[in-house]
Amino acid sequence: MLASLQSKVRGFVFLGILLMLSRPDLALSGAMPLESQIYMAGLHESEWVFAGSDISCELRHKVPQFGQAIFRRIAGDDLFFRINSFQPIPEKLQGTLREVSPAWEHHLPDDLQQHLVIHTGMRPIRLGRKPAGWLLTSLSKGQVGSFDFLDWDDSRRQVHVRLSPVKFQKPYREFKQCLSKLSTEGFETLKESTVLFALDVHDLDKKAKQRLDRLVKYILADEKLVGITVAGHADDQGTRRYNKKLSARRAMTVSNYLVSKGVDAGIIRKRHYGESRPAIPKRSERARAANRRAKISLSRGDR
Repeated sequence: MLASLQSKVRGFVFLGILLMLSRPDLALSGAMPLESQIYMAGLHESEWVFAGSDISCELRHKVPQFGQAIFRRIAGDDLFFRINSFQPIPEKLQGTLREVSPAWEHHLPDDLQQHLVIHTGMRPIRLGRKPAGWLLTSLSKGQVGSFDFLDWDDSRRQVHVRLSPVKFQKPYREFKQCLSKLSTEGFETLKESTVLFALDVHDLDKKAKQRLDRLVKYILADEKLVGITVAGHADDQGTRRYNKKLSARRAMTVSNYLVSKGVDAGIIRKRHYGESRPAIPKRSERARAANRRAKISLSRGDR
């Protein structure tokens, strides 16, 4: 009987060794198999939406129950990707980006895994130009892009946020066409803009409005903008007190025009300097024409 018991024990030990060899994840002390939580649009609900202009190009894709995936490029800047989550992520996590082949795709996925940080807040996943381009190429090949990380509330559960390639091709072609036509005028070009005024006038002429309309398109597209300063100026004709008031009216006119076109009034600061800060410190007609102006300065932050 003792021999029989020893034989059974040896059998259990042998089975245990086989189990550990076949599932090394279970061989770790206290380890349990990870549960998977997959967020991905179904075959019939997957949709990619393109929107673009000569200032910005964008592709959007909804990941049900998790958030909105966005590829975007604005004039003068590099391509980037991010996911806006429906709920804030409470803590920073480590994750990976990889390709996964859908059931109908016979090509093997790229075995490259890219490591990334899952950020706190409402924009947890962000990619720069190179990984964003890799992800676009992956989707164009019919592969699924998968962001994998541990659940912040339960480390036994693996979260997979996946981008479906279903209905991707047509919007992607439109996106690429948009990129090829993107304006060369970006932040570095537009961060300092000037509109001119006639003598003793604070109203905008047609040329000034066209200039501001172009600027507004960029302002509304650039999500990194955190501030706009509008500074009014005057030439040296008239009293200093009068010129100070005239420059204030010019700054107000430009500010009001920007707001009327959809710019957030809360990020605009108005300044007026009268004749004290000439663009050209001379008394010629050419200098005075250049000094009757409003200067619009854009500032960026990390949003």
